[in-house]
Amino acid sequence: MAFAGNVDELALLQTVRLKGAVTAPVLAEQLGVGEGSAVAALEALVAAGRASETGDGVALTDAGLAELTDQLDAERVSIDEFLFAEVVERFEPLDAEFADFGGDAATLADLDRRAEDVFDDVSAYVPRLARYQELLATARADADAYASVWAELRQEILGAAGR
Repeated sequence: MAFAGNVDELALLQTVRLKGAVTAPVLAEQLGVGEGSAVAALEALVAAGRASETGDGVALTDAGLAELTDQLDAERVSIDEFLFAEVVERFEPLDAEFADFGGDAATLADLDRRAEDVFDDVSAYVPRLARYQELLATARADADAYASVWAELRQEILGAAGR
């Protein structure tokens, strides 16, 4: 559902939760929207009582967390759990391999290449997660940034699977 600034509300709420607190530039980068849209979305989230301003940006309130839980539950209901479970089964060995990743650029490039089909399938079942492929591609040159994006995507995949 579009929210202020034409930002998807579920993606907005989940980004704020995953990041702990966000600023408009961070939100814009994460969601692939303009900074003006990110500002409008965060202001609307605060005005609705779903978030509050902190020293580090904007963080979810209890009402925001409750709304996020409701929306994630609704999203999960729309996912074919048996078919998505097969995607998760293909993701888990890659995730285990990534956990043992030593920082070598060639190894990362190979893992990223092999994960591409899995992430395509993840995006087919949970379209909101398609943006992560762009974020991974952007972060490929920085192993730490890549690890941060991977960790968020891992949480998203497992959460979509109800784990």
